[in-house]
Amino acid sequence: MRILKLLRYTVGILCFITLSVGAQVTTIKGKITDASSGDPIPFVNVVFKGTSIGTTTDFEGNYELTTANPTDSLIASYIGYRSRSKPVIKNVSQTINFQLLEESTRLREVVIIAGENPAFEILRNVVRNKSINDKRNLSAYEYDTYSKIEVDIDNITDKFREKKIVNQITQVLDSIDRIAGEDGKPVLPIFISESVSKFYYRKDPELKFENIKETKISGVGFEDGSLTSQLIGASFQEYNFYKNWLNILEKDFVSPIADGWRMYYEYDLMDSLYLGDDYCYRLDFFPKSPQSLAFTGSMWITKKEYALKQIEVTVGKQANLNFIEKIKIHQELEKTESGAWIPVKNRVLVDVGEIQDQWAGLLAKFYTSNRNIIVNKPKEVKFYERPILLDEGYILNQHDEDHWNSLRHDPLTESEKNVYRMIDTLQNIPVVRTYIDLVKILINGYK
Repeated sequence: MRILKLLRYTVGILCFITLSVGAQVTTIKGKITDASSGDPIPFVNVVFKGTSIGTTTDFEGNYELTTANPTDSLIASYIGYRSRSKPVIKNVSQTINFQLLEESTRLREVVIIAGENPAFEILRNVVRNKSINDKRNLSAYEYDTYSKIEVDIDNITDKFREKKIVNQITQVLDSIDRIAGEDGKPVLPIFISESVSKFYYRKDPELKFENIKETKISGVGFEDGSLTSQLIGASFQEYNFYKNWLNILEKDFVSPIADGWRMYYEYDLMDSLYLGDDYCYRLDFFPKSPQSLAFTGSMWITKKEYALKQIEVTVGKQANLNFIEKIKIHQELEKTESGAWIPVKNRVLVDVGEIQDQWAGLLAKFYTSNRNIIVNKPKEVKFYERPILLDEGYILNQHDEDHWNSLRHDPLTESEKNVYRMIDTLQNIPVVRTYIDLVKILINGYK
């Protein structure tokens, strides 16, 4: 009898252990950023090696994966970047961040298949449905917008560090080396701004108005922000890929969903997946001619409406935009009650190369987020008389951090918090303050 009870007890323990082990899962979350700029990379594929278990990063570069069947490594891959693999510890929760390096050259694999390219029918439907999906077909729209701009010095070489003024800010340079991370390149922030505004558009007659409510500016040498505030609003970061041509730095680039798309681009249908509630096709695109003013990138088209859900485009050196090394634009759109789609998140990066030897380069990063969208309720024409208006309450830095936390659509990342701290440190270094005063004297003629 005792033996029978002992056997039952043993079997029960074994069953409990088996169930416990079987219930163990591996949860991984993390953030994927560009190693050169530190910017998040949306839409990156993250999968367990040798499986189809995976996900994609969101607009902020974040991802999360949970599975009971993990492998020993995780792979992050995205068009234009080198794939990266990192080890995984099974059956525990962990954080794995990736910093991806751009491919210096990328050759397309040419595959010849009998019949029509399957991407072509999707693109024809996109053009047919422009009259429904393009926001320009609305009689009016308005939304609350949050904008953020950051300017950094990049390509910080050893020769640049040896310059007299640079050599005296070693404390900050040591900090940016640590913040850059294992694969990242250090950048030196010199300016960051945030603004909250209300943006209005009317179609007939075509008018725009932006009411800037509040701004927060921190930069080396910036004190009077009235002019700067007018240059950091949402109206200076408008890109509509439903247009046939997009003007960037006074040059017209053809959109990958332009009416004449087939003349300028090659397309590959890469995947189909759910983005939120929308089932989408992923299309990669490349200029037919390297000399064309056209983009390289990826876009996600909804299966139901044939609308642009997300897009990422890059302009490289071949565009010959003076000292511009690269321009990247990420955009995420949402459907409005009328059927038209409006961008809700935009991220733009402009990489300026060295103007002279032994100088450093510049990175300019722009971000906007739009909320509380109202469509087809135009105001009187008089309402749009002034394209930009600064509220009386726009005064710089007038509120504390808790107030700005309530205004931001997304919280600041740790990297952005460090940017504010480093700029404050820079401004208080005596040699930097001396140079700032000298520049002001040259510009204003007095101190």
